[in-house]
Amino acid sequence: MAKMYGKGKTAIESEELQKRRWQIELEFVQCLSNPNYLNFLAQRGFFKDQSFINYLKYLQYWKEPDYAKYLMYPMCLYFLDLLQYEHFRREIVNSQCCKFIDDQAILQWQHYTRKRIKLIENVTAAQQQQQQLQQQQQQANGMEAATGGDSAAPTPNVNGSASTADGQQTSSALQPVQAQPGNPQQQQQQQINGLASGANIKLELN
Repeated sequence: MAKMYGKGKTAIESEELQKRRWQIELEFVQCLSNPNYLNFLAQRGFFKDQSFINYLKYLQYWKEPDYAKYLMYPMCLYFLDLLQYEHFRREIVNSQCCKFIDDQAILQWQHYTRKRIKLIENVTAAQQQQQQLQQQQQQANGMEAATGGDSAAPTPNVNGSASTADGQQTSSALQPVQAQPGNPQQQQQQQINGLASGANIKLELN
């Protein structure tokens, strides 16, 4: 497998050499998370060597997720980005600048866990609040459905009729048919027929 590094030279490596190089580069790129090590390199002139600068550019492949997951000190990627700028490479040779960066890194490590826990707690609280709101909404919908079903069901009346939600009643017993007003002659004929039927009933009883 061919790999480009340094001043653009190409080397063909065996599988064993690739594994060894990967381990060396993994260890070196994580060393960049230490500002004192950067100060050490700067004082010895490594950051003035163009081959070393090209090597730092090559190491940026560690920012890819497939490689970054192996890093135990991800802050090294932040310093790797800074080392791409000439201004930072020139300033890191100053011991006071190095000490300031080192102090800020220590403060970050000291408060990282506390800030991380607080962030997780906030996310958890927001999720629980969302779940409670959903449960309350489901309960409210269930109560509305139960109330609507009760109001729609008919309730029996004392006289055997059923009362609906509109206040209307449906009679469960037959109602007597009232005579409709009509012609006087027809009414008289109905009375005679009634008397006759009554007389027949009486005769049958006797």
